[in-house]
Amino acid sequence: MADMALSAPIYISAAAEAATLADRLDRAERAILRDLPPLRLTRRGRFVLIGLPVMLVTTALLLVAGIFTAPVMAADRESAGVESTEVAVLAGDSLWGLAAEFAPNADRRTVIKEIIELNNLRGKALQPGQIINIPVQR
Repeated sequence: MADMALSAPIYISAAAEAATLADRLDRAERAILRDLPPLRLTRRGRFVLIGLPVMLVTTALLLVAGIFTAPVMAADRESAGVESTEVAVLAGDSLWGLAAEFAPNADRRTVIKEIIELNNLRGKALQPGQIINIPVQR
């Protein structure tokens, strides 16, 4: 009579199959990497990798330095350190006339510049009822 062999089914666990597959992929990846030439950066690549971040950091530092060293533009009587008096503008008043009235012995152009800076005026026209500060001349 012939020999009969009974075999039992073999069950491969999913973890063992995944480990075998990962090992095969790892070996294939090492073989591919072994055949590649070493990485070389082109001129554009060096610029992007080194030059661009350096320029961005330099720009940020200059911006921060500019913010902290910029002169203060807003001025009121207390912060400007200039003694002044408040005047209500009447119809027909001009900077030239106010400079002549409140600082008769000073150069009117200099007084007008001080009035414009002290009140942060955009132009030389005054509106009736407007309150402006005029520097006191001693």
